[in-house]
Amino acid sequence: MGKFSGTQVVDTRAPTSRWSDFALKYPLFMRLAVILIWPLGLFIAFLSLKAAAFDGPVGIDTHAYWLAAQGDLVYGRAPGQKDAYLYSPAFIAVIRPLAMLPWPAFLVLWVCLEAAVLIWLLKPLQLRWSIPTFMLCLPELVVGNIYILLAAAAVVGLQKPAMWTVPILTKVTAGVGLLWFAARGEWRRLLQGAGALALIVLVSYALDPTGWQAWLQFLFEHREGTPDSRASFLLRCLLAIALVVIGARKQWPLFIAPAMVLASPVLVGYIPWTILAAVPRLSGMATRKAEPASSESYR
Repeated sequence: MGKFSGTQVVDTRAPTSRWSDFALKYPLFMRLAVILIWPLGLFIAFLSLKAAAFDGPVGIDTHAYWLAAQGDLVYGRAPGQKDAYLYSPAFIAVIRPLAMLPWPAFLVLWVCLEAAVLIWLLKPLQLRWSIPTFMLCLPELVVGNIYILLAAAAVVGLQKPAMWTVPILTKVTAGVGLLWFAARGEWRRLLQGAGALALIVLVSYALDPTGWQAWLQFLFEHREGTPDSRASFLLRCLLAIALVVIGARKQWPLFIAPAMVLASPVLVGYIPWTILAAVPRLSGMATRKAEPASSESYR
C-alpha cells in the first residue's frame, strides 16, 4: 500500500481510491453533499453566465495582466481600480510572450489554460462530483484571475518546492504553503523553494530593477489596502500559518488549500475560494510517518 521515502511512508493509492474509501466510510454525508452540490453548482453557473453576458466584460482581471505586459501604467493604478496590476515584474516576464497576441486571443488562451488546469485538479473526483465542482469554479474563469493556477501550484509544490514561487511572486502571502516543509523539518526541500525564489528574484531584478523598485514601493504604499482591516488580514495570515503547521504535523496536505485562501490579500466574495479546487489532488497526497522497519519490511 505504501513505499518507503526517507522517513515517511507515502501512500501510493490513486486519489480516486481515497475518495472511494471516504464515501464508503461516510455514505450518508456523501449522499447529502451530492444532493446539495448540484443545485448550488447550477445556480453559480447561471450567475456566471449571466455576468459574462450582461454584467460586465469577460476576463476583467486577465485584461490587467495583458495590459501590464504591454507596459501600460504598470503599478500606476491602486488596488481595486480597473486594470490595476498587483503582481511582481517576474509574472509580467513570464506572460509577455503570450501577451504579444491580440487581446481576444490572449483571453481565449488564458481561459482555456485555466479550464484545462481545473479539469486536471478535479480528475480524482467522479463525474457526479467533478461536474458541479467545475461549475462552482466558473466565476474564476469569467474574471480570469490566477486562483486556479495557485491551486495547481499548491499541488505541484508539495513535490517541487520551487513551484511556491508562483503564489509568492503574485499574491505574496498566499505562498504560506512553503512553510509546510519547515513545519515538517524538511530543510532541504525548504531550501530548494527558497533558493528558487531567490534565483528568480535576482535574475528578474537584474533584468528590470526599475520594475522591482516600483513594485516594492507599490506594496509599501498600499500595505493597508486589503478590503478587510489590517488587523483582520494579520489574523487571517496567522490562522493560515496555523493550518499549514497543523496539516504538516498531522500529515494532512489538504489543509494547505484553505490556508492559502485565508492568507489571500483579497478575501472578498466567492472567487478566492476557488483555490479549494486543489483539495481532491492534495487529499491523494497524504503521508504518514514510517514505523520502525523490521527485516520483513523489505521483502
